[in-house]
Amino acid sequence: MQPPEFAQRWRERAPTVSERAGYQDHWRDLCQLAGHPTPSEAGQGQDYTFERHVKKVGTKDSGFADVFKAGFFIAEYKGLGANLGKALQQATLYARELGNPPLIITSDLSVIEVNTNFTGTSPKTYRVTLDDIERDRKVAGSDLTALQVLRAALHDPAALDPRLARERITQDATRRIGQVAQSLLGRGSERTQVAHFLMRVVFAMFAEDVGLLERGLLTKVLLRAKQYPERSQGYFQELFTAMQHGGEFWGSDVRHFNGGLFDDGFALAVTAPDADALVAAAKLDWAEVEPSIFGTLFEDSLDAKTRSQRGAHYTSVPDIERVVDPVLMLDLNREWDAVKLEAAELAAKRGGQRHAIAQLQAFQQRLGAVQVLDPACGSGNFLYVALKKLLDLEHEVRLTAFEYGAGDFDLPPLVHPRQMLGIEVEPFAHELASITLWIGYFQWKRAHGGDWPTPVLERLTNIQHHDALLNADGSEFAWPVAEYIVGNPPFLGDKMMNQRLGSEYTATLRRTYGDRLPGQSDLVCYWPEKARAAIEAGTTKRAGFVTTNSIRGGKNRTILERIKATGDLFMAWPDEPWLQDGAAVRVSLFGFDDGTEQARKLNGQEVLSINADLSFRADVNQAQPLQENAGLSFIGTQKGGAFDIPGNLAHEWLKLPNPGGFQNSDVLKPWVNGMDLTRRASGRWIIDYRDMSQGIAERYIEPFEYVRSKIRPEREANKDRASRERWWIHQRSRPEMREALEFCARFIGIPRVAKHLIPVWLSKGTLPDSQVVVVARDDDFTFGVLNSSFHRIWARAQGTYMGVGNDLRYTPSTCFETFPFSRPTDPQRSEVEKWAKYVVQVREHLLTQDPKATLTGLYNAVTSLRRQPDTGHPASALVTAHERLDQAVAAAYGWEWPLSEDEVLLRLLALNLERAAGQG
Repeated sequence: MQPPEFAQRWRERAPTVSERAGYQDHWRDLCQLAGHPTPSEAGQGQDYTFERHVKKVGTKDSGFADVFKAGFFIAEYKGLGANLGKALQQATLYARELGNPPLIITSDLSVIEVNTNFTGTSPKTYRVTLDDIERDRKVAGSDLTALQVLRAALHDPAALDPRLARERITQDATRRIGQVAQSLLGRGSERTQVAHFLMRVVFAMFAEDVGLLERGLLTKVLLRAKQYPERSQGYFQELFTAMQHGGEFWGSDVRHFNGGLFDDGFALAVTAPDADALVAAAKLDWAEVEPSIFGTLFEDSLDAKTRSQRGAHYTSVPDIERVVDPVLMLDLNREWDAVKLEAAELAAKRGGQRHAIAQLQAFQQRLGAVQVLDPACGSGNFLYVALKKLLDLEHEVRLTAFEYGAGDFDLPPLVHPRQMLGIEVEPFAHELASITLWIGYFQWKRAHGGDWPTPVLERLTNIQHHDALLNADGSEFAWPVAEYIVGNPPFLGDKMMNQRLGSEYTATLRRTYGDRLPGQSDLVCYWPEKARAAIEAGTTKRAGFVTTNSIRGGKNRTILERIKATGDLFMAWPDEPWLQDGAAVRVSLFGFDDGTEQARKLNGQEVLSINADLSFRADVNQAQPLQENAGLSFIGTQKGGAFDIPGNLAHEWLKLPNPGGFQNSDVLKPWVNGMDLTRRASGRWIIDYRDMSQGIAERYIEPFEYVRSKIRPEREANKDRASRERWWIHQRSRPEMREALEFCARFIGIPRVAKHLIPVWLSKGTLPDSQVVVVARDDDFTFGVLNSSFHRIWARAQGTYMGVGNDLRYTPSTCFETFPFSRPTDPQRSEVEKWAKYVVQVREHLLTQDPKATLTGLYNAVTSLRRQPDTGHPASALVTAHERLDQAVAAAYGWEWPLSEDEVLLRLLALNLERAAGQG
């Protein structure tokens, strides 16, 4: 289809068809125009489709994305003339549930808007009209034509990534400003004065392009300065004074800016060539400057020598995100997921929307109180990225609240640059960090709407100009309290510190921290040590840094050992390439907390633990299934319908007779699912016809009538033939499991997905659900080993993880079939059995004492007590029971106890491989 044909067709059709009737035809025509297959032509199923089903974020409701292509876009249509902002808002709510594709396309069948949704960037909108398509005109605010935008959207979203254009603009802008900086410095101006003056000029350029300052006003000043350079200082002073207080300037109204940057009228005189360079810089689109690199480039134009002297360096946004995401956002996103779920449950109740909104308001206030510290903030890159991510999350919270009926007055924006705390010793970088935050903040507000504040700027006292490690008297400098700490401390090796920092400073630093770090530690080690101390003191929750990879070895590793002694590492990239001052170096990225975080990732892969050298040695993926464990573990039955019933109904049916004397007890069984094991038993039963024919099943009158009315209608629509034809039978009846349990007096059940690995005894005759893993053994020895730390450590290494809480998913094939049980002597077996029985006795006692207690609650307490013992806590008896059980199991293996988790895995893996090799 040619562009004129497309444009004419939809000029005629758009006014005559509804969104529902026309959008798929419009999309097909758009695909033909852009040379892209339609969903039916591509045949990619749910990865590229019309009407992609999706759960509405924050609710229990479902919706449908009009068009979805995984990794590419969501497209949402509205009728002609409709507000496309509403379509964008709706699609944004779907985006996170669909993997956050990089583009969100909205259309009213006439106008097409391509909205970017790339991680770590402010959004950009490409607005394409039918006239643009017909003539293939350049899209407003872009160098691309209409067809180029549409083809990129469908074929290559990365071509629309705002960072491509923004980096070019930023480099060009800072190059031009840098030329003026060098000119001013060459004429004898002081470095800090040059920096302060040019930051004012730069912010005025930015303010023009985002609408905070009348467009062209600064250009008038610059042109006048070029014509009369001898008066240029006065022109700038007049403008900056007007921006300090607000008021009239050269016939224009100027906002009240202030905020430290314009706290007086200070300015420098410029030459005609300087003014000419500034005019050229002002013509660039400063609204598109990338804050995360602007600060560093600007800083380098004036202060590169000082930065190099202290080992400071630039960190790219993707690397910043590798620290900020797991340290800050993983934590907050988990909280948000829980809040969304709770709000959805509240809203589902009658009159519950008000309570749901209150929940969302409370979480938004939580976001507005989060404080992030970068104690070596440089020009503010880490703080900018953290601020933007908080703004994005707050925006999602507010959108969700609006879905429940909240208004702007209910959830006014709260997240603000003042929440970003910084420490920086270099005066220029310190001042620049605040500007980086303000530019990023106003860019975000411009992209998302909202009123400008008055005054426009605030003085950000949260960015401190101070040495991060020492006070002037040589004592340790106290960092401000922050929930999260991130950063990229300076890289200076032990041998370079005297040369770069001076022998007196270095000696004082070694002396002040001498009881915590070895005297040979590199400079970078002191920042993680102070963060570790803050976490140990309970004032900080999580921290993460980029450091040299030398932190993993020698005396430097002491800091990582100290982190593991008082908490733990939960994330690490131990050896990554880096570019510093044009030279290739290697760095380590790592995150840590007090040991609360259970999910640990090394090089992006789940591991059980991370060693102090940022490694994980045991590769349990080598483990092989063992014949001795074959045929013992199973996943419970998969019902395929509501076969489970309340216990009182089951007991009524058990009393009822059937013709021919058949007892309903033949087909009614006590039933358990995963939550019955981890919480309190629900007491539900299940109708279970095993493999009976329909003729035999009909002999049990009430159960069969129930299945006929409740199960059959749903099953008859099932695509699976066996499920349709044998609708009275469970979809996965597990005959192998039933056969294995036949001769067990009892058996072991393990929750398939749970926070804690808790094997429990189940009574013979109980039917487990598919969320229960069954072990067909009835001896206390097996039960004891499965409840030991040895099996828990193995299962956590072999299992997968799910859900908001990153719960363990126990899979029989990897967690049980590969696990090498010990081969004990009779006395060793008896000792394990004794303590296995005692674990059960203590559990039952604690559950009896508190009718609200659950196994999950008990083992939450056990986890806490293992970190911080308290003999007065009731669950301390369960901790003791498990310690004795672990000792007995270790003895049955012939191993000493305690062992580190890594050592347990290494030994179990070696035993597994030895047994597997002997299987022939």
